[in-house]
Amino acid sequence: MIRLATSADTMKIVGLLRLFLSETSYEQAKDAIDDLENLCKVVWTVHQFGYIWLAFDQEDPVGLLMAVKEPNMWSRNHKQLRELVWYVRPEYRTSTVGGKLFLKYCELGDDLMNNNIIEGYFTTRMATSPDINLERRGFRLKEYTYLKER
Repeated sequence: MIRLATSADTMKIVGLLRLFLSETSYEQAKDAIDDLENLCKVVWTVHQFGYIWLAFDQEDPVGLLMAVKEPNMWSRNHKQLRELVWYVRPEYRTSTVGGKLFLKYCELGDDLMNNNIIEGYFTTRMATSPDINLERRGFRLKEYTYLKER
């Protein structure tokens, strides 16, 4: 089952975020995992300005997708939807959970575009992400992102 999260789901979301952070390629994730206050603020901010979908196996949260509606950096009159986190627990990655979460995101993105609320929506493939053919799903590659860390 996949549904939009509520504020009552905060700790379920934080638990999944901690799992996501334990697998991400960003060095700052090591500190972020233990910062409960900040993780809760992130969840509440996304609730306020975006959407969080949770996937469940019975009552057990097994995946999430978080996205925010934001102004375009270059043109304040244009809005976009940006996926922030798309995470599925490893033991569910061969199931349809990830695809179903992404479908919910795309359905919302398409609906917001069709109603002239946003100009487009983004998704990100991290270096640790599986190779998914996003072009087949209507996305166009716009940039690669590189990070130099100390």
